Amino acid sequence: MPYDPLDPESDVFGPPVIPTQVGCLHCGQEYESYLIEWRVETTAAGQAHGFWCCPTPGCGGKGFGCDILPTDPTYQDERGGWVWTDEADELEAELEDLDDKAAAADEEFGDELPADPAADADEDLPY
Repeated sequence: MPYDPLDPESDVFGPPVIPTQVGCLHCGQEYESYLIEWRVETTAAGQAHGFWCCPTPGCGGKGFGCDILPTDPTYQDERGGWVWTDEADELEAELEDLDDKAAAADEEFGDELPADPAADADEDLPY
């Protein structure tokens, strides 16, 4: 189905098919996902655009999976998955590599930072 900014059925950030408890990152409220609302707003460019939004009055939270997330850390959608891609695996590997490098630096330098050569140069200045 092609994307239509005014059609709630074509928006991938709609509530899950199976209702679940969710929480909004903006306002912190928790509620059942069937309460997520479709709202049509006018963008800065003057175009009408629909969004799935947090139902809390005045809250700017938008999109299941963006600002509105399941409260259950073991949540699985109707297809048995959740937001996980090969890119997530690659990012996790990069983070582990950075942790390993940080641990190696801690072992090499301990709690002390390496000497700053610029600081020593200041001592030799006549003024």
